[in-house]
Amino acid sequence: MVQLALAIILALGFGLATSPPSQAQFALPEGFSTSNGLNPPPDVTRIGGIEMAPVHSPVTGAVLFQVASPTIYDRGADGVDLTAAVERRAEEVNARLRRATFYRQDPPMDLESLMVSLGKLNGIDVITVKDATYTQPLVLLTVTQTDADYHGIPVDELGETWRQILADDLRAGIQQLSPEEVAKDISRATGILFSLVTVTVLSLVAKHLVRRYQRRLRQRKKALSEPQTPEIPFDPQQTNPEVEPEERVVQHRNHFLQGFDQILSLDRRLGVLSLVQWLLFWVVILVWYVGLFSLFRRVPLLEQFSNSILGKPIQLLGIWFLTGLAIRLTRRLIDRFTSEREGVDLVDFLNFGDTQRRQLRASTIGGAAKGLVTVAIAGIGVLMALGALGLPTGSVVAIGGIFGLAISFGSQSLVKDLVNGFLILAEDQFAIGDVIDTGSAAGLVENLNLRVTQLRSSDGELVTIPNSGITQVKNLTRSWSRVNFSIDVAYHTAPDKALAVLKEIAQGFYNDPIWQEKMLAPPDVLGIDGVSHSGITITTWIQTAPAQQWAVGREFRFRVCQALAEQGIEIGTPTYALAAGSDQDNDQRAGVNALGLGS
Repeated sequence: MVQLALAIILALGFGLATSPPSQAQFALPEGFSTSNGLNPPPDVTRIGGIEMAPVHSPVTGAVLFQVASPTIYDRGADGVDLTAAVERRAEEVNARLRRATFYRQDPPMDLESLMVSLGKLNGIDVITVKDATYTQPLVLLTVTQTDADYHGIPVDELGETWRQILADDLRAGIQQLSPEEVAKDISRATGILFSLVTVTVLSLVAKHLVRRYQRRLRQRKKALSEPQTPEIPFDPQQTNPEVEPEERVVQHRNHFLQGFDQILSLDRRLGVLSLVQWLLFWVVILVWYVGLFSLFRRVPLLEQFSNSILGKPIQLLGIWFLTGLAIRLTRRLIDRFTSEREGVDLVDFLNFGDTQRRQLRASTIGGAAKGLVTVAIAGIGVLMALGALGLPTGSVVAIGGIFGLAISFGSQSLVKDLVNGFLILAEDQFAIGDVIDTGSAAGLVENLNLRVTQLRSSDGELVTIPNSGITQVKNLTRSWSRVNFSIDVAYHTAPDKALAVLKEIAQGFYNDPIWQEKMLAPPDVLGIDGVSHSGITITTWIQTAPAQQWAVGREFRFRVCQALAEQGIEIGTPTYALAAGSDQDNDQRAGVNALGLGS
């Protein structure tokens, strides 16, 4: 029903746009006016020194013939007599025809005694109408020499031709206004309207069924997108039973990636269903449009309105339909190019990172591209609609450029967001599915467009960051990750023994098939990185798959703790030497370590 309301608004907008402007209103900028004093009115045709205007049938609205008058070159000049203008003459003839047809109904003019005559009044050829009831002749129009010059036949011959045309049209109009014909017209209109209502109800039922199916798919998508409560196995080394924030983010990321393909599939199905709903809406519009046109054509009293729906309204509806269709087809093509399938697609052109990451980035770029093409095609559609309304698109573009420049100065932060968002996508700083740290916030990237980045934090909070606020970003899951593990062993420990134990642990850890798939290379025991009062510092690097550094690090620390305890290697303990001093100094000592006093 929202779309139908929009269609009604469009029709009202068309009526307002094409209605003549009221007096004392503000003036449009130069270039927007469709007529001025030097140009003829819209319904007037000018050929040199002659101007023509149409005379319409009062019932069907069809053009009966054209009347002509001498050209008035400047209708805005002082002293110009506009009563002689051809548009005024045609308007007066149309008014007299309506008077003879519609306003003489009590009683209506008698078809048997109806007389349409060509005669002279004050030396001027005129066409009049009368009958047995209305005996005073009604002058319908005068036949002038200018009319004869334009049509190329003598005045009396032209007058006879017009007399016959008017006689036939008046008889047909009076006949169509009879009660019998009106009853037939009502019957035809009722049948057509019933058919339109039936088709509309069926379309609404189909839209309702499609909407229900869409709702179920959205619920499935929401269930896949919602972060799950992480289930972390118990780690004896961990003294705090709470789950670390990094581990929660990893669990969210794993859940997100596991359902990523399903989410993409659901998005494509939802897109197809949206297209079906959109097509059903346009089926209703088309049926009503064709139905109303058929109604106007079949009912003579409404025939004069049939031409009014074939001009600019159908152009505007056509532009609206083609614009919407182009947007949906383009978005569908983007979905096809950014989806994993056999053959060449957009993913193949993103020649960096693994397949999963390339697919994530393709999805991110596809989302941004959809927004860009939507804005671009909608802008083109607006320009085409303005052109159909008769407004010069060049002036519209120029004024739009001025407004755009003003908005860019007033919304510099928005421009910065868009520019930085484009650079993020172009440079592949991060994509949907990455875990990043911007300094002010950290979490899983759930949504990324040209304006904002949305992160899901470890506590399940959705954090929205303007792209202009991202000045430095740490991508914790780009291509690969690393565990940087350092441990201090007691100073009196033999370095060779400590290194051998750690290398043995590292090799055994890598040989474990459960953990090997999470590592990209065997752990590298770098050696002794420091010697201090705390002991001997030994560093180990483990290169892992993206986002696996936290789980691998936790398991490796657990195994190191067990192995050192089995080998009797003590963890490094800081040693302090306290100098002898006064009793007051001794009383103020913070404490003595378990190794005793030094001197």
